[in-house]
Amino acid sequence: MLPALSEPVALPPGRSVRIERVRQPAGEPVPERFLHFHGLAELVFMEQGSGSFISEAGEWAFAPGSVLYAPGMAIHDFAFAPGVRRWTLVQFDPLAIDPRIPALPAAACAAAPGALAAERAALLLDWLAASLEDHLPEAQIIVLLEALLLALRGAFGEDGCEDPAPSSGLAHFRPLLQHWERFPDKALSLAEAASLCGLSASYFSRLFAKTFGAGFVTYQTRFRLQQAARMLATGDLPVSQIGYRTGFRSHAYFSQCYRAAFGVSPSVHRKMLLAGRLSNG
Repeated sequence: MLPALSEPVALPPGRSVRIERVRQPAGEPVPERFLHFHGLAELVFMEQGSGSFISEAGEWAFAPGSVLYAPGMAIHDFAFAPGVRRWTLVQFDPLAIDPRIPALPAAACAAAPGALAAERAALLLDWLAASLEDHLPEAQIIVLLEALLLALRGAFGEDGCEDPAPSSGLAHFRPLLQHWERFPDKALSLAEAASLCGLSASYFSRLFAKTFGAGFVTYQTRFRLQQAARMLATGDLPVSQIGYRTGFRSHAYFSQCYRAAFGVSPSVHRKMLLAGRLSNG
């Protein structure tokens, strides 16, 4: 089984946003840390608990009332302190937002909204969650999501984001992520990836393994499989075509790698994702 280094987040069919409310009692083990990224943008509303939000843009301490934001494909991580933990996760397709709506920050960010902004955001968040549960039309869902983003605009404005601790060096890998996002069918050699990031092959290899906990080749294979999982969940392309579009030149090899990563074949995984029984690998 390949390590779960990132998340193949699948939105419900026909939806551009998903909400998950997480509640963990004090006795439950603290979630394990893992650096990850996904194509969806992410908002995290911290209700109880404290810790650190780590990203390529820097590191922030969070506490109850904090709102954390990670744009699509941004490497990020959470380190929780022991104790009761409650948060609400909102993941959405940034391309679904009207481009005329003031955008959220281009990089990861953390903020503590003022009382009025927090009250408005909480109301809109509850409204959005209830509308998703009631299966309201997608157009109405997007209007509520845009209103939520507008309610947070002041907190994430030029002067609203808290200053981060120094960057952890994750930004070294931004060119590589951009390549994978633009060309999912083009796998890179270690030397090509190192050159893309402006690093020597030996240093890139050591830094990559230290940062992500796995070698470059293993991680790249996992990422391509996660891209395939997202395509399986959100589109209707034949399984064989999805394999080719994510850089696997043989359907048999694609199926073999997919089963090793997720424990089931691509066809079975598609049925599970569409049935809503599985949201990530």
